[in-house]
Amino acid sequence: MFRFVLVGLGALLLAPLWLPVLVERRLIRERWFAGSSELLSLMPGKLGVFLRRSFYRMTLDRCGIDVHIGFGTTLAHTNVRVGSGVYIGNRCTLGMCVLEDHVTIGSNVDLLSGRRQHHFDDATPVQLQGGSFTSVRVGRNAWIGNSAVIMADIGDAAVIGAGAVVVQGIPARAVAAGNPATVKSVRVAA
Repeated sequence: MFRFVLVGLGALLLAPLWLPVLVERRLIRERWFAGSSELLSLMPGKLGVFLRRSFYRMTLDRCGIDVHIGFGTTLAHTNVRVGSGVYIGNRCTLGMCVLEDHVTIGSNVDLLSGRRQHHFDDATPVQLQGGSFTSVRVGRNAWIGNSAVIMADIGDAAVIGAGAVVVQGIPARAVAAGNPATVKSVRVAA
């Protein structure tokens, strides 16, 4: 109960940041959201975790009451769902994604909005060619090691090794590592 009161107070305190995001979402632009995410990522310690949690509960499609979003971590889009008990380490970048309950993400992880965010078909500058964004799902109780790059879905209870580059889906309970990430073993069901 106390946590709900504190997060509510934090949300009220941060209303000048999240109210424009709600208006902006209706206009299909996310510049204010991205700027607010960057600003709040710089708040250190428990206060920073608390303020980020309060802000994201007001702006994301879903955000658990007990999430930990570390220092330097930014989110690029509002259409993100973060389940309960999720831990996101320091200096991560998250695109469009669904993080199921109890996902653990190490530091310096890049979770992209799929593999085709940028087209590079012709001589037109890449930044002007557009791309397609897709939501990447990380299954319940999955663990992603430090400095991994995630571009495809990860199954429930999977483990992704540090520095891995996930370009193809990883099945449930798999342990994957490498660039590109390949399944090395399968975890035994508990």
